[in-house]
Order: sequence, then C-alpha cells, then structure tokens
Amino acid sequence: MHALLYRSLERPGLLASDLNDIIEAAQRRNRRLDVTGLLLRGHMDAIPGVPGEFVQWLEGPEEALDTLLQLIDGDPRHTEVEVLARGPLADVVGASHVEVGPGRLFPSWSMGLVRLAELPATLDGFLRFAADWNGEVHSLAA
Repeated sequence: MHALLYRSLERPGLLASDLNDIIEAAQRRNRRLDVTGLLLRGHMDAIPGVPGEFVQWLEGPEEALDTLLQLIDGDPRHTEVEVLARGPLADVVGASHVEVGPGRLFPSWSMGLVRLAELPATLDGFLRFAADWNGEVHSLAA
C-alpha cells in the first residue's frame, strides 16, 4: 500500500461543474484501481481572480498511484503540481510527527471533496487535518 500527497493551483475560471467532473471521474477510476483518497480545495471567493489550490491524498497500489500521478500532472484544470510526500503508506505516515491509525486514512472513499479556506499543504499539516477531521465529505461540488 502506497500513499501520494500533492498540491497544485487550480486554473483560473474553474467552475463547480469542473469540480463535479473531477470527483465523478475520480470515483469511478479509483474504485477500479483500488485507490482511496481525499481532495481538499482552498479558494478565496472574496478575492476575484485569485486561483484556488488543491491538496490531494491518494492511497493504493504503487502502480495505480504512478498512473494517476501522470494523469494528474497532465490535467489542464490545474497547474504547478508539487509532490509533497510519496512512498509506502507506513513510511509516509511514519515520516510525520502526527499520530494516525494503521492502514488507509480513507478506506471507504474512492474520492471525497472538502472545501477549506486554508489548506494544510505539508505532510504534517495534512495528517493533523486527517486525524482531527470530523469526516464531512462533499461528494459533489455545490
């Protein structure tokens, strides 16, 4: 079992329908690939023209994550993909100072979407978020 955490900038003008497309396609594809995860979106609606950001955690077989990273890197709906952590799940989680349970962080989600004002864009920050999070997922964008 491997994990991948990355961040990226959304392209300007990304619509709610684009987010819906991302989540729906990811849910179908990830079920087939035995991948689970969570997509966090940060966006400052009060400041027009400022692109939002994504932080995404994926967990599953190494080959599937390699395939997904290639697709993610080539997706025109975002830019500046930066891998924050990657490798065997136990090693990635073990590299953090945050305590989380063993196994997958999101075992039952092929992909969930959470909107936040401020994104946890480090491994420790993301794992703190995952450990403290109340589990509310928006499967589709509003």
